[in-house]
Amino acid sequence: MNHLLKRFQEFLHRRDKQGYNVVLITLDALRGDKISLCPEFAQLTTQGIFMSNMITSAPYTLAAMHSIFSGLYPATNGVNAYYNMFKFRKDRCKTMTEYFREAGYYTIADVVNKNIIPSQGFEKVSVHDNDKGNLLKRQSEIISEAAKKRNFFVYFQYSHIHNQLVDNVAKNFDDFSEEYFNNLQRNRERYGQYVKESNYYVKHIMAHMQSLGLRENTIIIFHADHGSSVGEKKGEKMYGSFTYDYTIKTFCLILTPQRKTAQIAQQTRCIDIMPTILELTGLKPGEAYEPLQGKSLLPLTDAKEKEERLAFCETGGLYGPWPSPGAHNVFCVRKGNKKIIFKKATQEWEFYDLNTDPQETKNLIRESFPEIGEYKALLTREMESKNIDWKAS
Repeated sequence: MNHLLKRFQEFLHRRDKQGYNVVLITLDALRGDKISLCPEFAQLTTQGIFMSNMITSAPYTLAAMHSIFSGLYPATNGVNAYYNMFKFRKDRCKTMTEYFREAGYYTIADVVNKNIIPSQGFEKVSVHDNDKGNLLKRQSEIISEAAKKRNFFVYFQYSHIHNQLVDNVAKNFDDFSEEYFNNLQRNRERYGQYVKESNYYVKHIMAHMQSLGLRENTIIIFHADHGSSVGEKKGEKMYGSFTYDYTIKTFCLILTPQRKTAQIAQQTRCIDIMPTILELTGLKPGEAYEPLQGKSLLPLTDAKEKEERLAFCETGGLYGPWPSPGAHNVFCVRKGNKKIIFKKATQEWEFYDLNTDPQETKNLIRESFPEIGEYKALLTREMESKNIDWKAS
C-alpha cells in the first residue's frame, strides 16, 4: 500500500509540474573528435538528438557561452573580446535564463568563474574552486535540491578538462614553445587522459538524475563550448587565438523525455542551442529584444530542413602571435566543408577544403578556385553586417 501511495504521489508531482525542467552541461574544452575516449558519453549520443558538426561562435568559453545564452553572435551581444566580459548588452539581449525565470523556473548555475555566463535571470550562481574537491558530489547535490522545486533550469560547467589544460599546459608552455609543439604524440596522450577522466562524471551525473526520476520530465543537454589544440599550429598551445577546426568544431546532445533520437551530421551553430531549448519548453522569444541569430535545431530532426547553415566564428587571443584581448581580430566562415579565414593583424586570407584536408595544412588561397571569391564575399558580408572593423588601421 505504501508503495502504491508513493507512486501516486509521484504521479501527482509530475502532473502538477508545468513544462519540462532543463539541465544544460558544458563539457568545457572537449574536442568533438575525442568523444570516443569518453565511452559513457559516446553511448549517450545514440539515445538523443546528437549534432556532431556544431560550430562555436568563438573558440573560448567567455564569448562562446554568452552567445549560447543569448542566441546571438559576439558582435551583437557585446562580448566580443576577453576584456569585454562586462559589456554584455543586457538592455537589448535577453538570456534564456531570463525567459525561464519569468516563467516561474528556479534557476541556478555552478561554474568555475561567475563571469563566463551572463548572470541575469539566475537566482544563484555558485563557483567551484578550480575543480578542487568533489565536483560530481557538489553538482549532484545541486540537482537534488533543484528537483524539489516546481520547475528548474540548471547550468553546470564541467571544468576538469579545462583546468587540467591550464595547470599542465598553460602554466608550463607558451604559444611558441618548441618542447610543446615538437611533441604532438605526448600532447595527444595527455589531453586524451583528461577526456577519459570525464567518463566518471558523465556516468554518475546521469545515474543521479535517473535515480531522481528526472529523465521523465527533464531535457538534458550536453555540449562543448570549444575544443583545444594539442600542438597542431604553432602560435596556439590551447585555444582562443585561431579559428581552425580543432577549436571551433564542437557538438551538442539533447536528451528529451520522449527519448527522441536523431543523428545530425550537417553543420549547426552554438547560437542555435538557445532557440532550440525555448522551442522544446514552449517559451517564445521576446520581440522587444535583439532578434535571435540562431535558429531552432528541431527542423533538422525530421529532415524538414535541407539547406546547410552558414557558420561564422571570430576570436582575438589573450596571447598568441597577434594578442587582441580588446577586440576580435581573426574571423572565419565555414560552409559546405570549406572554410575561409581572415586575419586582421596581417590582412591575410586562408582557404581550406576540409574534405581533402581536414587538418587544414594546405592553404589554397592562391589557387584559381572560383569558390574563393564567393567565400571572401560571404565572410566580408558577415563581418560588415555585424559592424566589425576588419580593415587595416
